[in-house]
Amino acid sequence: MKKSNVFRKLLGMAAAVCMMALLLGMTTLAADKVETIAIGEEKVNLDQDGTITHYYKFQLKKPAYIGISGYAQTMTGVNMGMNIALCDAKGKVLAAGYVDAVNSRIAAFGVNKGTYQIRVQNAEAFMIKIAKQDYPEKSGGTQKKAVSLKKKKTITGVVGLGESGKKADWYKITLKKSAKITLNYKVYSNDNIYIDLIPSKKTAGIKGTSSVWAKNQKGKVTFQTTTRKNLPKGTYYIKVHRVNKRPSVNGAYKIKYAK
Repeated sequence: MKKSNVFRKLLGMAAAVCMMALLLGMTTLAADKVETIAIGEEKVNLDQDGTITHYYKFQLKKPAYIGISGYAQTMTGVNMGMNIALCDAKGKVLAAGYVDAVNSRIAAFGVNKGTYQIRVQNAEAFMIKIAKQDYPEKSGGTQKKAVSLKKKKTITGVVGLGESGKKADWYKITLKKSAKITLNYKVYSNDNIYIDLIPSKKTAGIKGTSSVWAKNQKGKVTFQTTTRKNLPKGTYYIKVHRVNKRPSVNGAYKIKYAK
């Protein structure tokens, strides 16, 4: 056999081997596993293959604050924390998180109603679980569409992942006579969420915006004039929004118009 034919055969074999490796590599990359997970359900994976990317799909019928817990386990039986990601229905990453159930560490997010997925990568064996607390929301999307808040009533809502950083929730309080406005609030978030009180243009005797901000805390704020007197009668708007309009800021809130 001529040397040129031998070389051609060897090159052909090498090309075939390269193509097979490429195909096998593509198969490995494409080996994603998608399952559904119910709220409160514990999913255990024991396939011992860290090359598989797992997606756990779930649906929320109301805005909620969700908590994801879990842990990874090595082939030698050692439990450890693991990285996860919260994705939208199409698999786009909304936020990354770290969970370690052994040390009571969870990943928590504020999200609107819809379909989401939890992504787990590079874990040979693991457990994953999701819990939620609903925060039904009836807010206005703009100041003109602000929803009325009556005395002694409570509003809830989320500053949700996946929405524009410019988005704000709007409510309004109408004072029929001069008074102070006291709000009790609880905020669960990964960064500061602002609660602003803004007087309408028609409200005389007060100017500017008064604010309180919170991160994973509860408290009480009383809005009044700079001389600690009652606010003039009129309409006042409550604006709930994220710090610096950053889309990554997310959480949930509960606000009560106490008096």
